[in-house]
Amino acid sequence: MRLVSFYLSAAASAVVLSGCSWLGGPKGYSSPYAAQKNAHHQGYGAQHGHAAAAAKHCQIAAPQQPIPRGCRPEQVTIATGPAAGGFPQQPQFGQPQYANGAYGSAAGQYAGGAMAAQHRTGPELRKPRLRGSLGIGVEKSNAGSLIDYNAYTALSPIAGYNPQDFRESTTSGTRADGLITRQIYTANAQNQPLGSLATQTGIYTPQNFDSASAPSISFDDAHSTPATISAGLEYVLNNRMTVFAKGGYTHSEGEDGNVAGVQASLYRETQGTEYAQDIDPVTGVPIPGSYTETVLTPTYSEIVNQEIATFDYAFSDMERYNLEVGARHYFNPLVKSEGFRTVTPFIGASAGASHYNAVTVDVSQRQAFYRDSFDEGGVGPEQMFDVAAAPQRVDLYDSQWVPQGQLNVGAEWQVTPGMALALESGVRVEGAREYSDFVDPVSGDTVSGRKGDANISIPLTLRGSVNF
Repeated sequence: MRLVSFYLSAAASAVVLSGCSWLGGPKGYSSPYAAQKNAHHQGYGAQHGHAAAAAKHCQIAAPQQPIPRGCRPEQVTIATGPAAGGFPQQPQFGQPQYANGAYGSAAGQYAGGAMAAQHRTGPELRKPRLRGSLGIGVEKSNAGSLIDYNAYTALSPIAGYNPQDFRESTTSGTRADGLITRQIYTANAQNQPLGSLATQTGIYTPQNFDSASAPSISFDDAHSTPATISAGLEYVLNNRMTVFAKGGYTHSEGEDGNVAGVQASLYRETQGTEYAQDIDPVTGVPIPGSYTETVLTPTYSEIVNQEIATFDYAFSDMERYNLEVGARHYFNPLVKSEGFRTVTPFIGASAGASHYNAVTVDVSQRQAFYRDSFDEGGVGPEQMFDVAAAPQRVDLYDSQWVPQGQLNVGAEWQVTPGMALALESGVRVEGAREYSDFVDPVSGDTVSGRKGDANISIPLTLRGSVNF
């Protein structure tokens, strides 16, 4: 009975609170549920517009980007439009650096985003056009010589070298002994038959030897692999073209080592003179200090194919400052992945100038002892000596500017919306440097205005770029 009374009371209370018309509600009262229903039907289009704007606001370009402010995780979507061809940072170039608007508001710029573009609100957003770059690289010289002996004769071991400058001789015996022997040691070309009178004069011909190994010294021979660090600015013209300007510093350590040698034959001439004591024909007693001389025919010995001299060069370090301007053309991406992570090939060209520091070379010469070499049966390390106490320093190049240009190919990887990495290589051509003035060792004249070779090298550069 009590249960029935409770149900009746609850039902009556619900009827009173509901304000149904058949109970006669207050004058002018309207149902709030009806108003809500009417507003829902009348404002559906506006709510749809707000939903589209919210969806656009909560759209991101890549999964690794943070959730936009004011968006719940379940509201975030990822733009899936196809990547644009050409430069990987266009049209989504530097999205986090937009001048105004919500994060991800450029989603409508994707291909196929015409409907999203219709819902875009606010002014057109400016995309960054300028980015900075920092690069490191190395290069390998492929053609050209740092020293061409035909042009720079001051460093040629052939020009002015005379084996007769190092001739040696010994004398043994006395007139009282009845024989004085003189031995002369020299080096010359193997061009005379031993034992002939021609040999007697021919082995002393000045500046004559069999051969000299003196190849031109390449840029790689003189210096270690050059390393370069560079920095610059790049301006994006459109989806496929950029222009840039950059400067750099290059350093390379000087190398040293044996660069030339002279080959000849060793000769030993033995000259003998016999002395007979003169006798007084009257007394039959030897006359003091009086001798009859008999000059013996000279004899000769030879050891062929010996390296009688070597030349060592030690180069100073190379320093270079580079200035250049150029352009790059980007093709369609090779690899397309989510968001900005695309790999795009490109070609580039640049021209500019490089300033070199002065380059010197310390020249040292080692020469064979002819006598010791002959006694030992040939020239060895122990039979060599340093010609001078200290190396001779030669000014090879003065500091100067030279023109340079290069062509490059490479690929650029868009790591994040605002950062990219590129690897590039190509061909770099550098103008010839002018030698310092020098004195020709043969003529004694001062020579000026002669140039070395152009340097053609293969650079390899890793470059990073950051949007401004």
